[in-house]
Amino acid sequence: MERNNRRLQWIPPWEMPADPIKAVFWFLYWLLRVVVRFYWLPLLAGVIYEGLLNGLIGGGITLLLGLALWVALFAVLRIVELLRGVAQVLATVEQLQQEFSLIDNDPLSRSSEGEPRNEPRVVEGTIVYLDEKRRERGDRPGAS
Repeated sequence: MERNNRRLQWIPPWEMPADPIKAVFWFLYWLLRVVVRFYWLPLLAGVIYEGLLNGLIGGGITLLLGLALWVALFAVLRIVELLRGVAQVLATVEQLQQEFSLIDNDPLSRSSEGEPRNEPRVVEGTIVYLDEKRRERGDRPGAS
């Protein structure tokens, strides 16, 4: 029922993401949807204007060119929707891979038998590593 109500809406819902880069692409996608949905208004106005100005031939040519442009915009919209769907599927697969990856299966995370396994792996140059180094320098006597 909700899906049918969404199709009857004139303007697509405004659900802009907070990330500025994603927001730009989202806005372009939203604007493309609005243009494709309301393209018949300027097309109708152009056909009437050309029909009054240049007769039936002018209105017909305007109608054909306008419909060709609308078909091109509609095709671009469908391609963008397809690419968005593929991107969402890939993001979901990546998220599932991260959730289901086990630490034991990662050969880099295996430590020697004498070291505790619950310590996080520290990569040199990370913020955690730098914070630990600062704490070590602060604990030593005579350190500034």
